[in-house]
Amino acid sequence: GLGLLLPTSHAVLRVWLANKHKPWIEAEYQGIIMENDNTVLLNPPLFALDKDAPLRYAGEICGFRIHGAGVPFEAVILDKATGEGLIRAKEPVDCEAHKEHTFTIQAYDCGEGPDGANTKKSHKATVHVRVNDVNEFAPVFVEKLYRVAVTEGKLYDRILRVEAIDGDCSPQYSQICYYEILTPNIPFLIDNDGNIENTEKLQYSGDRLYRFTVTAYDCGKKRASDDAEVEIQVKPTCKPSWQGWNKRIEYTPGAGSLALFPSIHLETCDEPLWNIQATVELQTNHVAKGCDRDNYSEKSLRKLCGAASGEIDLLPVPSPTANWTARLSVHYSQDSSLIYWFNGSQAAQVPVMNGLHAHEGLSDHFTLSVWMKHAVVPSKGRREEETVICSTVQSEDGYSHYSLAVHGCRIAFLYWPLLESARPVKFLWKLEQVCDDEWHHYALNLEFPTVTLYVDGVSYDPALIHDNGLIHPPRQEPSLMIGACWTGECPLPEPCCFLVGNKGVEGKPEKMKNGVQY
Repeated sequence: GLGLLLPTSHAVLRVWLANKHKPWIEAEYQGIIMENDNTVLLNPPLFALDKDAPLRYAGEICGFRIHGAGVPFEAVILDKATGEGLIRAKEPVDCEAHKEHTFTIQAYDCGEGPDGANTKKSHKATVHVRVNDVNEFAPVFVEKLYRVAVTEGKLYDRILRVEAIDGDCSPQYSQICYYEILTPNIPFLIDNDGNIENTEKLQYSGDRLYRFTVTAYDCGKKRASDDAEVEIQVKPTCKPSWQGWNKRIEYTPGAGSLALFPSIHLETCDEPLWNIQATVELQTNHVAKGCDRDNYSEKSLRKLCGAASGEIDLLPVPSPTANWTARLSVHYSQDSSLIYWFNGSQAAQVPVMNGLHAHEGLSDHFTLSVWMKHAVVPSKGRREEETVICSTVQSEDGYSHYSLAVHGCRIAFLYWPLLESARPVKFLWKLEQVCDDEWHHYALNLEFPTVTLYVDGVSYDPALIHDNGLIHPPRQEPSLMIGACWTGECPLPEPCCFLVGNKGVEGKPEKMKNGVQY
């Protein structure tokens, strides 16, 4: 360009050449800045070149511009002639907030004159700046207090692990390099990962509680700001067992229910569990500890067991008004209570009372209950079925029939809902109690079609259920027999199917509620 100045005394002619070339910079820069510092060290160094040099303005670098949103850096020109520049942080950078920054930079020349006309810009170069960490944070323990209990007499590979963390960003300063136990003269070691082990077997008879202090160091050797406390409790040798129960329990008859073991608990010694089984046995086979149930009268037993009132007595003590048990063989318990003996040659037929049958109203919901002692005598022949109770009931719909019998070690219940139309169903249970020659309490609950048998209070579902459609129907006449059963095959007054066997069945009197109990 051509400029002409004409002062009053003389004239000066100044000429600026045209700006022909753009500045040039490297395509990429790698930078490092120390945390909490502001100067970025670049590789390669920041220089801008211009082919218009050494011309003034056109060959000079006037500055650098940084492009990118929220970039915490700025670029300054140090020497316009050489094009040397510098990148610095606007404020101290934080490695924990951002470990790296990436942005672009561009150089521009001074144009064609002092007014910066026709300025030219270089291409955009990429700058990567890594923030180098400073060890400003101390390790911090996750817990202030660590507690654990161990069993005496063992050497543990690891009793517990303490852990500290560091807030610095670099691997050098953020990692915990080692831990240290500060308390002297204790039988414990700690490794670089914070695992604590014992150096000798601990004894419950010695120190039962150890307290000590540990600290941590990061890899810059900076110590934890606060140390941690460790408590190790020594427990005696543990044996898995039930705790909090007594073998002997005092119980006053008639005192109601009594919790056997209200404070019982299972000591597992911190071992993993997968199955727990418990069995409670009553010691009854000793003369001083045995069960004296046989010595209680029927009334006493019913009171002790909390039986309901309002039942029907099918085997009463013989009297002028109840004489059907007079011909039965009896034994006497120690309190002179009657025990009826059925040996296969006698039975009892419960008579009609006041024009109504004694078990009137029984249909498909009732309960049979009996104390029974039964044994099986070895025999070469086929064992016969021994009838306990047999009944035919008349209702508005017709006749129904049921019978309870024992056959070897089996107990069977036959139920015929309606003789005229329905088919009989037989429910079978095979139980060792039926033939062990011991007293057992049987309660059979019928809620047809469901039948449940309780033996000494334990429920049993039928093992087999048979549809006995080929059984000869009994006579359609109300009857109730104990120890035998009337069938249509026998002429009156001969009962068929007695209780049989040399020892046979002994029965203690019981009552009936909504059914037959004797």
